[in-house]
Amino acid sequence: MKKTNLQELAIVIAVKELDPTLLTPEFLNYSQIVPADWVVAGQPMRSFQGSQVTFQNGTSVIAQPQRISFAELAVDKPTDGLEIPKLAAKFVDVLANLSYVGVGINLRGYVDFGADKREARDFIFQNLLSPGAWQQMGIAPVQSGINLSYTFEERRLNLSINEATMQTPDNQMNSIVLFGGNFDYDIAGTMPPAAHPQRIKQIVGNWQRDLQLYHEVVDRFMVPNSVISFPSLS
Repeated sequence: MKKTNLQELAIVIAVKELDPTLLTPEFLNYSQIVPADWVVAGQPMRSFQGSQVTFQNGTSVIAQPQRISFAELAVDKPTDGLEIPKLAAKFVDVLANLSYVGVGINLRGYVDFGADKREARDFIFQNLLSPGAWQQMGIAPVQSGINLSYTFEERRLNLSINEATMQTPDNQMNSIVLFGGNFDYDIAGTMPPAAHPQRIKQIVGNWQRDLQLYHEVVDRFMVPNSVISFPSLS
């Protein structure tokens, strides 16, 4: 069975109101949200519509009027070595007085099908979609995109499936299928506002539980025509 490779982890924290101009390299350093030795890559963006700080280690922070996003490239990194869960938790500690609404755990992974561009297409059109004349229209192969939603205890997984290509370190273009997963947690109205920061930190701290369930779901697609019960993960 082909392996799903985690490409990126992103944590998005929703707030009722946030001043994006607050996000600067200096703020991230002085508040100890990021380690002091992290080096900024390029010129940070700063405006009332949105601000962004990107670091040379592949980590970025983006602030918008109603959300703050932490993203990190995960290729060739152990999952327990990813930094942004700690950054997101520290941000909530530093700005505990914000009106938090929810948090999302976003996972982007891929399955590599090698140099043959038809492999990823065949996987989607032969295994996930029913064959038919609709596939044969137009002057180029029809492009595919699938969106699914799975409901589990306490959370929902929104999953997108798309074919794409990826350049390998030896400059070969491989055929891949992207699996984008989003776990969305709505905390507004479920508990007193004073408890929201702690709840967000709990969700962020358990992000690998969401990663496990993401892999459980994606692995089902790699075993055609199988009928397997999902584990009870709450």
